[in-house]
Amino acid sequence: MSTTNTILLTTTVTATAGYLATSAYAVHLFGRLHIDALTGLGNREALGILARRTGSRSPGAVGLLLLDVDNFKAVNDTHGHEVGDHVLKVIAARLDSLRLPGERAVRLHGDEFVLWLGNVPSDERGRQAAAHRVAAVRAALTKPIVVDGLPLHLAVSIGAQTLPRRGVQLSALLAGADAAMYADKHGRRLTSLPTAGRLRDHRPGRESA
Repeated sequence: MSTTNTILLTTTVTATAGYLATSAYAVHLFGRLHIDALTGLGNREALGILARRTGSRSPGAVGLLLLDVDNFKAVNDTHGHEVGDHVLKVIAARLDSLRLPGERAVRLHGDEFVLWLGNVPSDERGRQAAAHRVAAVRAALTKPIVVDGLPLHLAVSIGAQTLPRRGVQLSALLAGADAAMYADKHGRRLTSLPTAGRLRDHRPGRESA
């Protein structure tokens, strides 16, 4: 191989390696900025991107579900943060497994999650579709989580919100879902948690097998 060809090959390899390194760093940086480190779900930044992409002049509506684990602080206080983190990972995995085409599971912070529904019908059908998703999500997330043979029965408050796509703002979607979520929370009984042989915040009839 001539000296010129050797130099060209070396330059090409170096440039390619540099490009790959830059691309790998870009992927790594995107992950750090848009993926929740504990659960692997998208984070608030990722949710913001979804909302901005959706906020177009297209007709129709967009929706999301906002979820909060009732009395989650008792899990950490009673069983420790390691168990609390495990519970969050299980909830995240269950929520992610429920996704339909166009949906995205997101962890906002702490024990708050979002299921981005994406495009929904703009009339009553959209609200009904969101309500059906609430029922399906609640059924999946309230199944007991077993940690070291101990079943934790967690209640989840969920609020849905749908708004017209045109000019939609994430803050408006979250505010509406938050109001619905707290109405849901105050209308139900609290989570039942086993604590040293007794149940904290126990309400008869809440425990499931």
